[in-house]
Amino acid sequence: MRKWIVNNNKHSLFNRVGYILILLLWTTVLHAQLTITSPVNNQIIQRDTAGIAHIAITGYATIPYSKIEVHLTPFEKNPYPAKKWLFTQDQLSQGFLSAYLQAETGWYQLKLLGHRNDNTVDSATISRIGVGEVFLIAGNSNAMGLPNLGAKSTSEQVISFNTTNKTLNPENITVAPNEPMQIPAFEPINSKNHIFPSGETSWYWGELGEMLSRKWKTPVLFLNAAWAAANSENYRDAASGKDAYNLYVGKNWPNRQPYTNLVNTIRYFNSWLGMRAVLWSHGENDAQLNFTEDAYFSNIKTLLDNSRKDTGHNIPWIIAKNSVSTSLDKPYLPVINAQNRLASLKNFNTFSGPDLDTIQVPRLAHGHFENVSGGLQGLTLAATAWNRILSDSVLRAVIPLQPAYAMHTGVVPYNAFPGADFTLPYQITGKENITIQAELLNDEGKFVAIAGTGNDSPLHIKLPSNLKNGIYKIRLTGLNPVLPGSISTSFYVHKALHKIEFVNTISAEPTEKEIQISWLMAANPELKTMVVQKTTDNRNYSDLESFDPVDNETNSHIYTYSDLNTGESSIFYRIKLEYKNGETTYSTIVAVFQEGGPPDFIVFPNPVNGQQFYLRPGKPTTSFHCSLFDTRGKAHALFFTQRDVIGLIVARPFYHLPAGNYILKITTDSGSSTQTVIFN
Repeated sequence: MRKWIVNNNKHSLFNRVGYILILLLWTTVLHAQLTITSPVNNQIIQRDTAGIAHIAITGYATIPYSKIEVHLTPFEKNPYPAKKWLFTQDQLSQGFLSAYLQAETGWYQLKLLGHRNDNTVDSATISRIGVGEVFLIAGNSNAMGLPNLGAKSTSEQVISFNTTNKTLNPENITVAPNEPMQIPAFEPINSKNHIFPSGETSWYWGELGEMLSRKWKTPVLFLNAAWAAANSENYRDAASGKDAYNLYVGKNWPNRQPYTNLVNTIRYFNSWLGMRAVLWSHGENDAQLNFTEDAYFSNIKTLLDNSRKDTGHNIPWIIAKNSVSTSLDKPYLPVINAQNRLASLKNFNTFSGPDLDTIQVPRLAHGHFENVSGGLQGLTLAATAWNRILSDSVLRAVIPLQPAYAMHTGVVPYNAFPGADFTLPYQITGKENITIQAELLNDEGKFVAIAGTGNDSPLHIKLPSNLKNGIYKIRLTGLNPVLPGSISTSFYVHKALHKIEFVNTISAEPTEKEIQISWLMAANPELKTMVVQKTTDNRNYSDLESFDPVDNETNSHIYTYSDLNTGESSIFYRIKLEYKNGETTYSTIVAVFQEGGPPDFIVFPNPVNGQQFYLRPGKPTTSFHCSLFDTRGKAHALFFTQRDVIGLIVARPFYHLPAGNYILKITTDSGSSTQTVIFN
C-alpha cells in the first residue's frame, strides 16, 4: 500500500506573487501520474465509406513506467474486436505519449495502463469515444432552432457541444467572435441543450440523430452554425469579406457573421472530427423578400465556393428545399428552383435534401416548426423528412471529410511569466512540412492570443507581455488548411514570477525500502545540470545526486532517483537546476509524510515564523473554509494557495500580524474545529 504523498514548492509563492483572497470552499488537487488529453469524452470521429476512422491519442506520464499499454475496448453492442497498442520506449522516457489507432464504427472505452517495476499498475480512462457520423447544420433560424417549441431529448447515441459562442448586444444584434474556437466538451443532447456554435436547442436534429443512429447503428454528432434572420445576400456578403446587413434591425452583424461561424466551425471542429456533410436548411427569408432565382443561386454558390476555398476542404452540402413561411403558405418557386439547381450542379459535390415546404403548412405565427402539444409534430416530421433523404445510397455517394493528420502537443513548463520564452516539442502523424500556430487558451478553453508560429519541433513559444495572471494551455494548430492538434496540460502565469519553472511535475513515492523521486522536465536547451536535494526541516538542504540532462534541447524527459535513507517522518525534496549562463533555479518541493507526520488540518509549524503556515488536508476531495480571529474576536483575512505546496495548503495573513495568539476556525465536510495559532 502506497503512503499518501504530496507535492509542494521551494518557496511560498506569497514571497513572489500577490494572491486573491479565497473565501469559498477550497478543494485540494493532486497531480495525475498518467493522463489523457486527447480524445475527450463523448467525442465522435467521422468514419470513412468503409466505416473506419483513426483515433488520435495524446497523453502524458510523469513517472517512469516499464511499459504503457493502450486499450481500445468496444461496448454498447459494438461487434468489432478490441485494440491494443504499446507506446515506445522513447515516449516512455519523454513522458510524452501519442498514438494513431484505426477503429471501426461504434463506441469504445479508451484506457492507458502504466506498468511500474514493482508490478503495480496505474490507469487513465476516457469512458466513451465513438466512430460514426458527424454533421454540420447551417441555414437560418428554422435550422438553428428556438427554445420551448417541443424539441426532444435524445439517447446517449446523439452528441453535441452544449454551448454557443454568441451574445445578443443592446442593439439587438447577434455577436460572435472571429477567432480560433474554444475547447469542446461533448455530451448527449438534451432537449434544452445548445448545439455549438449557434444552435439554441436540440430542435429536430436530436430526433434526426436518433433515427440515423438506429438506422445505421452508429453514434451521431451535430454542430450547428445556423444564424437567425440571415438571407442569401447576407451569406454572400460575409463570404465576400464584408459585414452583412441585418435588415430587421438596421445594423450590420460584426465579424463577417454568419459566414465566420460556419467557416471557423469547419476549421476548428470538422477538420479535427471529420464530417459527412453540411445540412443546409434555408430560404424562407429570401422568399419573403422576393429574391430572384438567379440571385439566390448566385449568392449561395458564392457561399459554397468561398467556404471551400477558405477552409481548404471540398465538403459535401445537402441542400433542402425550403421557402414556406408564415406569410407564404405555398412554395416560392424562384428559391426552390435555385435550390434544385445548386443540388444538381455537376461535379459540385452537392446533393438534394428533403422538401420541407410540405411540413406544417400553414406555418404557426412564430414561423417555425413546432411539436405542438396534443397536435401536429412539426419537428418530428422535419426530422423524418431528413432521415428519409439520408438513405444508404446517399451515404455511399457522399464522401466524408476526414482529418488529414494528427498533431500531438508536448510537455509545457509548470510556471511562467508574461513575456516568457520557451520551446514546445510536438509530433505529427500522417503529414510533414506543416506550418504550426501556437494558440494560447485560458482555463475555460477560450482563445487568448497567438503565442508562436513555425515549421519545426520544438516550436518557439513567446507569451504576450501583457498576459493576465492565470491558468493557461496551448493548442498547436496546423495551417493551410487549419487543423487543431491536441491541447497541452495547464501551466500557471503570474507577473510577479521572474523565472520559468521547467520541472513540469515532481513526485516522491515511498516503498518499503526507499523513496523514489521522479520529475518530468520540459524541453530546456539552456539546462546544464540537475541536483536532487533533500531536507527534513524544509530549510537546510543537502545534495543527494547530480544528473546531466538527456536530449533536453528538443524533448522532455523523465528522471528518477531512489533515496534509501527513509527514517524521518517528514522529508522534503527539490531539484536544483543549474544553467549554462550560471543561473540557478529550484523546482517545486515534494514532501513525503510518514508515521509521525503532521495530522490533517493542524497548523504547522506552530508557533508560526515568517507569517506563513501550512495545513495538510484530508482526502483529495475534501473542501474547507478557514477563518482567523485575534483574542478580541476581530477577523483577519487569509490568503491560500496550492501552487507552491500541491497537496498542502499554504496560508498567509493578508496583512502583517503582530506577535500573539490567534484562533483558527476550520469548517470541513464533517464539521468545525478551532485551534490556537501562535505568531512570533
